Amino acid sequence: MAPALLLVVSCLPAESQTTSDLLNPLFQGILAQPANFNNALQYATQAPASDIESAISTYEQLLFYNPNLASVRFELGVLYYRLGSYEMARSYFDSALKMKDITPALRQRSEDLIADIDKKLQPDQFSGYVQSGFRYQTNAALGPAAGTVLASGKIFNNTFAARPDGNWFGAFGLNYVHDYEQQNGNTFEASAVGYDAQQFKLHQFDIGVMELRAGPRFGIMSDTVTGLSIKPYFVATGATLADAAYYGGLGGGLTAHIKLGDASLDPYAEIVQQSFRNLTLYPLASGMNGTLSTVGLQASGPVYGSLGFQSRVTYAHADATFNPFGYNAYADDVWLPWNFSPLGDGRTWTLTPTAGVSWWQYNAPDPTINPFTTPDILEWRLGLGLEVPIWKLLYLGMLAQYRADVSNVSAFSMHDFSVTAGPTMRF
Repeated sequence: MAPALLLVVSCLPAESQTTSDLLNPLFQGILAQPANFNNALQYATQAPASDIESAISTYEQLLFYNPNLASVRFELGVLYYRLGSYEMARSYFDSALKMKDITPALRQRSEDLIADIDKKLQPDQFSGYVQSGFRYQTNAALGPAAGTVLASGKIFNNTFAARPDGNWFGAFGLNYVHDYEQQNGNTFEASAVGYDAQQFKLHQFDIGVMELRAGPRFGIMSDTVTGLSIKPYFVATGATLADAAYYGGLGGGLTAHIKLGDASLDPYAEIVQQSFRNLTLYPLASGMNGTLSTVGLQASGPVYGSLGFQSRVTYAHADATFNPFGYNAYADDVWLPWNFSPLGDGRTWTLTPTAGVSWWQYNAPDPTINPFTTPDILEWRLGLGLEVPIWKLLYLGMLAQYRADVSNVSAFSMHDFSVTAGPTMRF
């Protein structure tokens, strides 16, 4: 095997053997141990998107010397999948399944990717999830400590003060894509998400949310940027609170999709006209009526190996008929999903640390809380999620999260620790 791998390395295009390659420990491993087949596999697997063609060349050279390697055929399928050449990827996954040396783990991964490719090759594609479970919170109201004194000298309404509670929740997401098959990326996309939580004790915080988004996506052919598209869309949303109709919103936005190497960037801008309904427990809710304008950037991609990242940065401006309810808000969140197989059976677990920060700056003092101080709130969030495969498309998800709000107005300061667990079915 050693002469073959030396030939593979020597046949790599000159432009791929850059200074960064020489600093790559995997590439150094190939040079130091040309007989180490795993080094060659890892080097090709972790190749950046700009060098996928070189990685494919590496694998094809390996396959030339030994055409009976299921792992090489599988990794070639993965690389073509990353390029969007789904039919070529499927052919390699199919051939990997016919190899005698295929492991149960590799067989399962190949079959999963073939099923995903079959979806992508259909003009009408559906995907989604259904989730249910339980959550416990040390501060289900997300309110200040009981007995907090307001600037007026009155005690903060204990109905909304910090108290622990648990709830049952259910959620779903449904995505639809129609591919016009014009080979230019033109599609129509629609999505619906819903969420409902029923508290065990504090029913004033029972909440339900539904949101619909839809619009055409236009692919833009470019010699310098890959995967470029834009999508105008409309959004309609509604919510219940304490089991009563509470909120409705209607608006639209514009988003773009850009691929930079292996990273995906999705900038967007959105405007929603919000309408709130006064309830017995929330008699001033209509004061929040107004326009919510948001701009943001979502990004995702690999970090190294099986570690990836997802992030979102947003700025929001809310106008309100009652000026103290208007605000400017800034937020930044990051997720770091890490895929691993602790049991050695090929099933992929995902461990996801999360962190986020938000800063709200309100327009004016709230006379019912503190008539002399315009509030601002700085919030910190830290979490750790774990997703464990149970059976086929069924997973068990768990999340522990700590959240703290620090404000110059005591009624807006709080902290909460929550634990969530429940099954998720994906399709």
